[in-house]
Amino acid sequence: MGTAYVLIANESGTDDSVILSLRDIPSITAVYGTFGSYDLLTKLESSNEQIVQNDILNGITKINNIKATLTLLVDGPGIQKITKIEQDVLDVHMSHAYVVIRCLNSNKNYVMKKLEEIVEMIEAHTLIGTFDIICKITAPTYNDLSDIISSKIRTISEITSTNTINIINQQGFDKNSK
Repeated sequence: MGTAYVLIANESGTDDSVILSLRDIPSITAVYGTFGSYDLLTKLESSNEQIVQNDILNGITKINNIKATLTLLVDGPGIQKITKIEQDVLDVHMSHAYVVIRCLNSNKNYVMKKLEEIVEMIEAHTLIGTFDIICKITAPTYNDLSDIISSKIRTISEITSTNTINIINQQGFDKNSK
């Protein structure tokens, strides 16, 4: 199984047209608007890793108005704590963020075990490349997300740095929902 996340920076004011173009790429299962250095976060999944790579190289990077991308390749199955139905409920009532993590000496297994203990962490994957782990957290407000990152994630001893990607609810799509 091939899975990847691609962070996208696009021209100002073009989010909707880029999202519309992303919807046509077969392995993209979700697109979320974000705030910060990147405008969109996409998740790609396929039973064939080559399809994911092709959709990134010949799909995402060819879309007009995309200025830059950062690809995060998933290494292994990861942790999935909730069902799609539960996710649909959370999407309506909660705030979400993805956190990309760098680990000391690439001690991914230890950090993954510690992340799994955090109730608000609902999904996590190890990565290949610059970052070691990506995880999705959920909480009632963005302030609560900040508290979780500060008091629960960043306090894990083997984590050297984190980058937070706050999700804008109601922007984007999830092909697996509803």
